[in-house]
Amino acid sequence: MLSRIGKEFRTWVLAQTPAQHEVIAFDEDHLYVDARELHAEVNFYHLDDQTEIVEYLIERGEGEDPLFFLHIALDDMVRAQELFAQMAEALEGMESRTTTRILLCCTSALTTTLFAARLSEAAKTLSLDYEFKAVPVEQAMVQEDEYAAILLAPQVAYVRQRMKRAHPQAVVFEIPAKVFGSYDAGAALRLLLHALRDAQDAGTPEAKLHSLRDLSDDRKVLIVTLFTMRDHSRIGFRLYKRGAGVSEGVMRKPNLNFRDVEDLIETLSLSGVAMDTLDAIGIAVPGVTFRGTITLPNVLDESYELGVRLTKKLGIPVYVDNNCNAAAVGCYVSQNEAENLVFYRHAFGHEAGGLGTVIDGKLLKGHHNLAGEPKYFESSFSYNTSFGDAIWSEDGMHELALNVISASMALMAPDAVYLAVDTVDDAEAFRDLLLEVFEDEYVPTVHIVRDYVERVYLGTLAMALQKLRDPNYRSLGVIPQK
Repeated sequence: MLSRIGKEFRTWVLAQTPAQHEVIAFDEDHLYVDARELHAEVNFYHLDDQTEIVEYLIERGEGEDPLFFLHIALDDMVRAQELFAQMAEALEGMESRTTTRILLCCTSALTTTLFAARLSEAAKTLSLDYEFKAVPVEQAMVQEDEYAAILLAPQVAYVRQRMKRAHPQAVVFEIPAKVFGSYDAGAALRLLLHALRDAQDAGTPEAKLHSLRDLSDDRKVLIVTLFTMRDHSRIGFRLYKRGAGVSEGVMRKPNLNFRDVEDLIETLSLSGVAMDTLDAIGIAVPGVTFRGTITLPNVLDESYELGVRLTKKLGIPVYVDNNCNAAAVGCYVSQNEAENLVFYRHAFGHEAGGLGTVIDGKLLKGHHNLAGEPKYFESSFSYNTSFGDAIWSEDGMHELALNVISASMALMAPDAVYLAVDTVDDAEAFRDLLLEVFEDEYVPTVHIVRDYVERVYLGTLAMALQKLRDPNYRSLGVIPQK
């Protein structure tokens, strides 16, 4: 029998129309949504008299891997509703749509009307079926039509949270003043493409990446990943047994908060993942990580001892590593040809990228694990424009990637280069740029990484297993007692 909060949440879900589809009750504990070729469910499970679990699931067909899967303890109505909204957003993104509708907002819509026209021209040039509409911000708040994204002019950026509540299924973000002020439709469109892709990726797991190196192991490891997106953070988990993922989930949060990792692990422990049965937890995060501590200026006022706190609390090894380092290891174990490689990630418009380097099969960490932080030298190179402008243009991003990889080649001479750089999508064209600087025999193979998240998962798992296998490795100097 459902609890009081369970009954309230069930009633609320039945009143929703995710992706404009009706929610139907199969029985008291199972609700479902038929959405064209997809199937979405909200299920309730009762572990005991005090613990009630709600499960969110989207799948294409019976027996196939879930496209979206998450379960939490049902003890907070607001949180349960937020996660349902995320499931609804994911469902909408997975359904095929003929036209992607985009809303632009300003105080009076006069300036955005012209900007919308330029965006329409840019989208048409790229053969994108996008429809742009400009309205005053207060009118946008009460719009009943659905939009894939809502772009806010800089002067109305303060309404982003209100707009997100008014349109929970839409991607809402601010057009940077540099882009809006110069009416740079090309840069704005690239930002839009990346934001829509990030939103879809948050709810649609990509094809699992397999290791060609030896990851065979009987150990049970939980991997948690945390990423910063343009207007939100993405947190996901995957439980591995014998090197294979057996369950996973993903959610979006409005801001980057490392406490979300602790909350997720607490939720998993309440929903049936016995922490004392795990051999280790591996966590991949942005920032500089050192002995379980995270340093991330402009986000954290002081270092955050995530691994320290969790190791002491759970009594099992908890390893915390940088996302790009994890991706570099993921690239290494997913092939068996290159023993030396460089992985470089830079998102369009971000002030700094991330670098991961594997030398002779070992991750390069350096003093205090600082290796792989290009922000300390990226702006020192020469650009056709300023560094601040370079990160907002396609040519500038190419220049930036070329500078970083050239420096890496001169220092490390890798066998292969892996790029996850927004706007850089042609491996041979990028290699041709390197040939203008280096002789052919020194230029490595170049690979474009389109499954960055999967590389991070695989690399984080590989590093956790490596640490577990090393009898001399201690998690924060603590040997857990089991």
